[in-house]
Amino acid sequence: MLREIANVKQHDANLRRRWFRDDYFDIFIWQTPAGEFTRLQLCYDLPARERVLSWHKGGSYTHDGIDDGEQSPFDNRTPIMVADGVLPADTVQREFNVRGGELPADLKQFIVERLHEYAARSI
Repeated sequence: MLREIANVKQHDANLRRRWFRDDYFDIFIWQTPAGEFTRLQLCYDLPARERVLSWHKGGSYTHDGIDDGEQSPFDNRTPIMVADGVLPADTVQREFNVRGGELPADLKQFIVERLHEYAARSI
């Protein structure tokens, strides 16, 4: 089940950054003081092949893979996001439905809406 991580470092005094995590997802959400969602990073498939769906207010999306920077045992590079094909929307939605049961209702609804919106745009 997804659980909220306490004491997340804040980088912007005008936005609250929250982090929810389990063994499949890392979800980062940014909210205004009034509670409006302004940004989302939904990282998924953490144990196998981590990828991230990012959304910014205004409707812009990206879908990226994570290059961990570790091509050989001697590399120690910073992980970066790189363009990565199509979101497996059915799988991600199914996992989110199973794991997101304890999330606040408004956050669950927001994430489900973003997944549906992105999937509809990708058809």
